[in-house]
Parts: sequence; C-alpha cells; structure tokens
Amino acid sequence: MNDELLALVQLQETDQNINRLRQEIGTLPKKLAALEEKLAGQKAGVDEASKAIKEEETKRRRLESDLKDIQQKIVKFREQSSSVKTNEQYHALQHEISYAEAEIRRIEDRELEGMERSEQLENRLRTAQQELSDNSKVVEIEKESVRRASEEQQKRLTALNEDRTRLRAQVSESILTRYDRIAGSRGTALARVEGQRCLGCQMALRPQLWNQVRSGDLLPCESCGRLLYFDNETPPDPEDLPATHRNRAPAEA
Repeated sequence: MNDELLALVQLQETDQNINRLRQEIGTLPKKLAALEEKLAGQKAGVDEASKAIKEEETKRRRLESDLKDIQQKIVKFREQSSSVKTNEQYHALQHEISYAEAEIRRIEDRELEGMERSEQLENRLRTAQQELSDNSKVVEIEKESVRRASEEQQKRLTALNEDRTRLRAQVSESILTRYDRIAGSRGTALARVEGQRCLGCQMALRPQLWNQVRSGDLLPCESCGRLLYFDNETPPDPEDLPATHRNRAPAEA
C-alpha cells in the first residue's frame, strides 16, 4: 500500500470517527433535556400536592364557616321556641333544629374526611419533596458529568479535524474529489477487497478487476461504486476466502 493510499484509508477511518463523535455530541443536549424533564415532572408533583393541600384548607375553612352559621341558627331557633304560642309553631321550630343538627353532623363528617385527605396529601408532599431533593442532586451530578464529557469530546473532535486536514493534504485533489463524492452518497468511499470480494457490498469481483486492485490500482467497485483497495498487510479472514481455500487440508510437515 503506497503512502497516498495509506493516507486515504486513514482519512476514511478519521472521517468515520468524526461522524460517530458528532453523533455522540448530538445526544448530549437530549440527555440533558431528559434530565431536566424528569426534574420538572417531580417539581410539578410537589406543586400539585401543595395546591391540593391549599384547596383542602379552603374547603375546611368554608365548612367551619357553614358550621358556625348553622350553630347560630340553632341558638336562634331555641330562643324562638321559648316564646311560641302554639304547638304547631313549636314543632316547626323543633323540626328546623333537628334538620340543622343533622346538617352539623354531615359537615363534621366532611371535615373529618377532609382532615384524612389532608394528612394523605401532607405525606404525599413530603415524599415528593424528598424525591425532588434527592433527584436534584443526582441531576446536578449528571449535568456536570455531561459537561465534562462534552468538553472531552470537543477536544477529541478538534484533534480528529486536525488529523483530517493533515491526511487530506497527503492525497491528490482528483482522488479527494472522487472520495468526497462517493462518501457523500454512500457514507464510505473506500472498500477493502478480500477473497475476490468487495467487503463494502460483499459482491464478487471479476478476475481482471481483482488482479488490478491487488496490484495497487484504486478502481471503483462495479456493484457499489466504492473505491477498492487491497491491504497486503492485513491477514485474510478465513470466512472471506473462497471455499476451495477454506476447505483445503493443511500441508503435511
């Protein structure tokens, strides 16, 4: 493999590393957004529990006010019952008193139910506040970890871009033009050949093309269009060899 081809192979590897690194960097904002969204959900849980507690307090104050009003009515009815002149009037006031007393019992039952709900909500609020406090600490740790990872990845990306510039300077403009065009449409521009196959698309090569590539020519694959190269320093994978070579028994010593 000549120096230019070696630089081209290294360029493709560098470009692939750059693309992978950019994808990793692109996931960091999403990761931070997910952390913030989780925290926001827990804050909403705390706010919801606090709001529910305030609503129960408002209901309880309204019930207490209603209770006082009814108690005052009972006092008034009893005062009136001492001055009535007929049994009919007396029984009517007693009926009003009985109704008012039943209403008091209903209000007291509702107050008790409200107190139980408030107690449950207080427990829920304490749990939500503790979870929010714990997760806030975790999120801050995670955010700091993401920030450090981002800084490290940016350093790696800078170094890779410098390598890319250096490697491109070692390749002729005509080959770079072909490389960029194929990489833009295929994702990768180069494909190693092995076992008379293009390892980019796994299609077999014509014997003439196979021999030309093995001799060092940089030619396009007739199937996928990638530029083919042969690396005589990379040992062939047994799975890439033709069946006649894979099945051949080893020579006796």
